[in-house]
Amino acid sequence: MNELLHVYLSAWPTVWVMDTARYLVAATLMASILALFWRAGLGRRKLQSRDPVRGQRRREFLASLRTAFIFSLLGAIVAVGDHQGWITIYKNFRQAGPLYLVLSLALMLVAHDAYFYWAHRAMHHRRLFALFHRTHHLSRTPTPWAAYSFAIPEAVVHGAFVPLFLLVVPMHGLGLLAFGIVQILRNVMGHAGAEVHGAAFGPGRWLGWNNTTTHHDLHHEAGRYNYGLYFRWWDKLMGTEHPDYRRKFEAIASAATAGPTTPTSVHALTRTIMGIVAGSLLLLAADPVRADSGPAGRWMTPGAAAVVEIAPCSGSPGLCGTVRWLWDGLDEKGRPRLDTQNTDTSLRSRPLIGLSILSGLARAANGGWEGRIYNPEDGQTYRATLRRVGTDTLTIEGCVLFICQKQVWRSAAALAAALH
Repeated sequence: MNELLHVYLSAWPTVWVMDTARYLVAATLMASILALFWRAGLGRRKLQSRDPVRGQRRREFLASLRTAFIFSLLGAIVAVGDHQGWITIYKNFRQAGPLYLVLSLALMLVAHDAYFYWAHRAMHHRRLFALFHRTHHLSRTPTPWAAYSFAIPEAVVHGAFVPLFLLVVPMHGLGLLAFGIVQILRNVMGHAGAEVHGAAFGPGRWLGWNNTTTHHDLHHEAGRYNYGLYFRWWDKLMGTEHPDYRRKFEAIASAATAGPTTPTSVHALTRTIMGIVAGSLLLLAADPVRADSGPAGRWMTPGAAAVVEIAPCSGSPGLCGTVRWLWDGLDEKGRPRLDTQNTDTSLRSRPLIGLSILSGLARAANGGWEGRIYNPEDGQTYRATLRRVGTDTLTIEGCVLFICQKQVWRSAAALAAALH
């Protein structure tokens, strides 16, 4: 239990910063576009005659920060699941290729849209609305800052989707990052208060199956209809799409043609973000898959801090790695250094030299070796991937969630030969 708590508390600050930053960047970006291009054409795409009420943006902002905090509390659970092997998060394309990333991301977005539709519709039940959804509908004329403006129970419902989905479908870490970006961008666009989608997103057009700002704004204005997040198909199938949606979208789109508009700017922004994601995919895909002849042997860790011998485990299958030498093997009193940081107090008297820090290494389908690595510096055990690169180099990657630390170990024999 102490180990799981340590993993959770170690991962949570990073998850919290990412969730909060994602909201702040997306909402600020959308608000800036509205401010910069309002007179240039976005003003003609305003969806409601009323303006946001006094103090609304501050309330939306504070509620959204609270939601990001709740999302991070739930998101850090994913780190524990990844550490324990309850879920699978791929760290590179050797484990699952780019096609899997694209297909699993598409599946995640479709599943999230279905989850959101039915959860959202349920929250409009008269017995649930006040507790779950009233906070969000205080923004009858929404702004981009309303993207995460939820009551605590609603934030928990929305934040639970990712952990639940990962219990069923393995994902790339990059896929989770892309999902978070798509989710918040579509969210702030839906709350922009002015239509930021081009005419191609209109009903009956080639992108008309997507939701638009008009689609979600009608939900805020009417208090019902249009429960979907990304796509229109659930509302169409269940008969919950606003009957006036087509007319209003086409009226807004046609009115905007009277002068310069901002769709080009919005599309350029979207292309830039997708270019960054695509560039990241290409960089990862460019990492070649090298032949792995196995990690057995003696290896020097960075800074010549230790020599670890990897060999078949004694009494169990797979390979294990044992500390055979330490640069700083004695403490300040001249005694052998012990495993003093172990979370199990009964093991803190073990000498570090002779300690097994790698265990259960088995050849993986991606050609590397996967198992567990123990870190004596914090007393925790992590999932590890080893890959031999050439004759004299071994890469070690230990991961929590999709945050990984990588080390390069060198062959002790090669180092000794170089010194002769």
